[in-house]
Amino acid sequence: MKHSVAISFKIPATLSAIDELCIRARSWLLDNGLEKDWFAVAMLLRESLNNAVIHGSQNNPLLCVNCELRCGYTWLSISVEDCGGGFNWACLRKHRAHCEDICGRGLQIYKIYSDKVVFNRLGNRVLLRRRLRKGGQSVISPN
Repeated sequence: MKHSVAISFKIPATLSAIDELCIRARSWLLDNGLEKDWFAVAMLLRESLNNAVIHGSQNNPLLCVNCELRCGYTWLSISVEDCGGGFNWACLRKHRAHCEDICGRGLQIYKIYSDKVVFNRLGNRVLLRRRLRKGGQSVISPN
C-alpha cells in the first residue's frame, strides 16, 4: 500500500477565497518538497476553483466549494466540487479554445498540466491527477 497525505479545504464561493486557498496550498506543497510542481498545480487549482466559484456557485458567498489535494510518492491529485447543477463536460471534450476566447480554455489547461481528468456524471466535481516531476517526489516519510 502506498503512503499518501491529503489536505482539504471548504471555502465560500468567492474569488478572494481562492487566493487564500492557493496560498495555503502552496505552503503545504512546499512543506512536502513539491516546489518543482507548484506552477502546474497552481494552474490546475485556480482553473478548477474559478470554474466552481464562477460557473458552479454563481459567485454566491453563501455557497461552498470543496477542494482536496492528495499527494503520494509519485503523484498528486486535486479534487474540486461545487454544489451547482454541473455542466455537460462530455460534449465539450473535443472543443478547442482559441487564444482570443474569454472563456472555454479550462479543459485545455487540464490536459496540459494533468495526466488524468475525471468529471463526475453531474459535472460539478473534477478530479485532476498529475505525475510528479522527477526529483519532485514527496519527502513525506511513511509512519
